[in-house]
Amino acid sequence: MENQRNFLTIGLIAISAVLYFKWMEFSAEQHAAKVADSVQVSELPSTPSAVGEASTSTTASGDVPSVPELRPQTAPADLITVETDMVVAKINPLGGVIERLELKKEPISLEQPDQGFPLLKNNPEEVFITQDGLLSRFDAPSHLSQYTASQNSYTLESSDKIVVPLTWVSESGVAVTKTLTFSKDSYVVDIDYAVSNNGSSDWAGALYAQFNRSRPLDSGGSFGRLPSYTGAAVYTEAEKRKKYDFDDIEDLHEEAVDGERGLAIKTDNGWIAMLQHYFVGAWLPAEGQRKIYSSVSGDGQKQYRIGYKDAKSKSIKPGETGNFTTRVYLGSKEQSRLKKLEDNGVKGLALTVDYGWLTFLADPLFIALSWFHKIVGNWGWAIILLTIAIKLLFYPLSAASYRSMGKMRKLQPRMQTLKERYKDDRQKFQMEMMAMYKKEKVNPAGGCLPMLIQIPVFIALYWVLLESVEMRQAPFALWWQDLSAKDPYYVLPVLMGLSMYFMQKLNPAPMDDIQKKVFMIMPFALTFLFMTFPQGLVLYWVVNNVLTMAQQWFNYRQQEKNA
Repeated sequence: MENQRNFLTIGLIAISAVLYFKWMEFSAEQHAAKVADSVQVSELPSTPSAVGEASTSTTASGDVPSVPELRPQTAPADLITVETDMVVAKINPLGGVIERLELKKEPISLEQPDQGFPLLKNNPEEVFITQDGLLSRFDAPSHLSQYTASQNSYTLESSDKIVVPLTWVSESGVAVTKTLTFSKDSYVVDIDYAVSNNGSSDWAGALYAQFNRSRPLDSGGSFGRLPSYTGAAVYTEAEKRKKYDFDDIEDLHEEAVDGERGLAIKTDNGWIAMLQHYFVGAWLPAEGQRKIYSSVSGDGQKQYRIGYKDAKSKSIKPGETGNFTTRVYLGSKEQSRLKKLEDNGVKGLALTVDYGWLTFLADPLFIALSWFHKIVGNWGWAIILLTIAIKLLFYPLSAASYRSMGKMRKLQPRMQTLKERYKDDRQKFQMEMMAMYKKEKVNPAGGCLPMLIQIPVFIALYWVLLESVEMRQAPFALWWQDLSAKDPYYVLPVLMGLSMYFMQKLNPAPMDDIQKKVFMIMPFALTFLFMTFPQGLVLYWVVNNVLTMAQQWFNYRQQEKNA
């Protein structure tokens, strides 16, 4: 009886978890509708509010000007196109910033294989762009300064790199060449400012770089519109990764600390990112002291910025040239690429893949899943092999559980007799039943432990399949062509429900009539709820149920032979 209560409790926890995800889905849709209603297209400029020309005011430390106030600007139509094997980027000569970027290896959908996913965008409905420039008390180009380009189109052909030089010259004789370098098989863009001081006095300046984006209209995932995190994240070796969603950035902007609004993190390491489902933009600063900041502007469609600026100015004497460098990662959260960058010194970048509080389980699960994928070359079969591996890992524990459940099955007739004998005295029935368990050396909770262990594994694998871009549009077989999407014909959810129903038939039947009814409803309820879950997760659950039934049947047969 106690075993059945535990099983029922676990089932209700699972249903509650699924209902929570559905509530999150509803909340995300309501938020999207609210944001859409708040956008007044007539109020939007053709480009978002952006940092203006460098201010002449200075900070108390390092003689670095504050990041200037924001003002609307009009973008020219002649954007510079850069196409590599990985991306199609659009660079605005106004500021020399990347304000549109499509990921060629990540189509929008299976129905649009030739249309890359638009990571960066600049349109009235949604804005997500990069902005960078120089801060100085003297003449310096911000991301609103007009650059001159030698050509308006670049294509990666025989070389491994595309170099895009942009020039800016001031009346005082300061000349800046901003160079953006795109590399083959890479989502990293290297940015270099070469400042030539052709004037008669020393020039001093500092670099800043930031992301500017509006709230997304859609924060749902690719299956069932389940929400995933969209917002900013900051990593430092001291505090590790910290997330700041749009509400956090707004709250920080409204609260002035020591006369300063927004974030004010001083560090000499780490990165600054804007995260979204499957994709990330991350500034990867060069070595040196810096300050991480954030700000908000706008009335209708608010613009949220997070970035960094050098803590100290660099001085360049007349007739000399100095350089300011930074890098930006604009691409998918493909873990092999992120970890390769970590191996090259960018610590913590793999944490942009957010598995939540079960990261300690999700990370090894993904490593194992990737290892199986290398062997079979198919993520669906890799999930099946991972499921088998998990069952083998817990086999000793599960076998002990099934032996306990087998003993419970044998006691069912005696339990039924006790129930009829003491139907009017529930306390006496419980006492006699526990005495029988003790005499027969049966642990009524013995079958519960494997389920308790499996639930965190199930949730961790759920987040692996939700967050891992490797699952996006990954085919398995037949019509299962996207393991991150729901089954279009609901075959896997139905198989899951059937397997759960037959698995219950192998377990000892509950004595309580209410529990019996709940157990009858549960497979159908979970079948309905699992219809919005990703194919990969339902595939795992189906295979797990089939293996569980096979293991139960084998253990029961062994018990019958040894009886």
